[in-house]
Amino acid sequence: MDIRLTITLTVGFAVGAFIPALQGCSVETNPDHCVNNGGDEYCAQQHSDWENAYCSDNRCVDEVTEDGCQQEEPTGCWYCNGKDEDECSEAADGDGETGDGDGDGDGDGDGDGDGDGDTEPECMTSDECSGETPLCEDGGCVGCEEAMTASCAGEYPETPACAAGGACVVCTGEDASACPAEMPACADNVCVPCDEHDQCPESACNMSTGACMPSDKVWWVNSGAPGPGDGSEQDPFVNFAEALVAIGDGGEGTIFAVGGGPPYTSSITVNPGQTVAVIGDGEVVVAVAGQAVIVNDDAVGILAGINIIGGTTGVNCQGEVWLDQVSILDSMGMVGGGVVATGGHVELRNSFVGGNSSTAPGVVVGQGSARILYSTLATGVDAPAIECLFGGAGSVVRNSLIVSRAVTDEMVGCPDITTTSSALEMTIPGNTDLDEMVDTAWFESFNSGDFHLSGNAPAEISSAASWLAGDPSIDIDGELRPTRDGVSDYAGADIPE
Repeated sequence: MDIRLTITLTVGFAVGAFIPALQGCSVETNPDHCVNNGGDEYCAQQHSDWENAYCSDNRCVDEVTEDGCQQEEPTGCWYCNGKDEDECSEAADGDGETGDGDGDGDGDGDGDGDGDGDTEPECMTSDECSGETPLCEDGGCVGCEEAMTASCAGEYPETPACAAGGACVVCTGEDASACPAEMPACADNVCVPCDEHDQCPESACNMSTGACMPSDKVWWVNSGAPGPGDGSEQDPFVNFAEALVAIGDGGEGTIFAVGGGPPYTSSITVNPGQTVAVIGDGEVVVAVAGQAVIVNDDAVGILAGINIIGGTTGVNCQGEVWLDQVSILDSMGMVGGGVVATGGHVELRNSFVGGNSSTAPGVVVGQGSARILYSTLATGVDAPAIECLFGGAGSVVRNSLIVSRAVTDEMVGCPDITTTSSALEMTIPGNTDLDEMVDTAWFESFNSGDFHLSGNAPAEISSAASWLAGDPSIDIDGELRPTRDGVSDYAGADIPE
């Protein structure tokens, strides 16, 4: 036998026999070994010059040390607290493999610190969650848009709506179910009074109070129905008079009017103590010989989506009147005016008033007051667009288009009206001067009261207005307005398509 082989085998056997002795029994018998002295803390004391000190029982390390201390973490045989505690790397890497460092502990990279996912859950109930992750689902806090089983309504009755971004809030534009009757709308996730009829889909918005009209006091009229009807949507009344009787003395109610049939030939009279909303579909035509709408003292009339043609007066206001997306056309020689504020107050928004055959002003401000907002007033050769009988104190014209074919100014006798951000033919500081309207080509059909702007309208109209919070969000046709404070906008009721 080769003597070199014999020596090699002998030495190898000796070393092989020695190493298990270090790795096994010697740990128990060595009183200076870290396993017998509390673990890592002992190593840190013995090797104060090391940046890191770990205690190992030598089973998994490449370089065995007599006291068991290592400068690198001995994953798999790490006894950080000594022999009386479990192997430490089980808590950091439950599969016994060296961590890859991409977690938040020393685990195997799943980010929860122990690699096998058996840590405590983030939450047990939604009370432990908040902000944009308010719901507890499968042990984790999630946003309301991500949740599959939990919901804002189920977990937070006071903030039942789900907002974009994940938070639970009192309300949103799509969900105002938690808002009280007196503040049925939502703005910036807070309940606010209504200011548009779409916010009260079962009835109408009482513009005077900001609450929705009663949903159980609703009647329907259709001039094309066979009649006599019971006022329901399926069997409507044929005229307004029947619906007004149904509302009763001192009553509050909503009348939904269906257009497309013959004109309605009975006037709309709101008596003292009544609050009546008449909501048309945009095709409703009211054509009477006398006064089309009369709102008496101590009464509230709310009209939207209707077209008034002819008569002696379009709307006679002695109480409180709200007009939205209404068209009032003088085609038969009105003598009183399109809208007359005999007393009380008129709110005219997103509406057309006037006509080429005008013999009376578009709006007459008597002893009452008017606020004309985002409306187009365009009258003929014999009358101004606005006439004030007592100076117009307390009245406002804003974001409106005011023109007339009369040789005189389109606003007569109105030194006390506040006029801002509007477009007119006359010069008023804070408004846009359009110069003289030489013909009717600014509009689609001036003679028939179609005051939608044509391509011939002055470009200055497009930026004369300035939208402010609380202004209508749409024009007379439902086209969206900018809805940002201070942004320039079209003056008048129409945004051209």
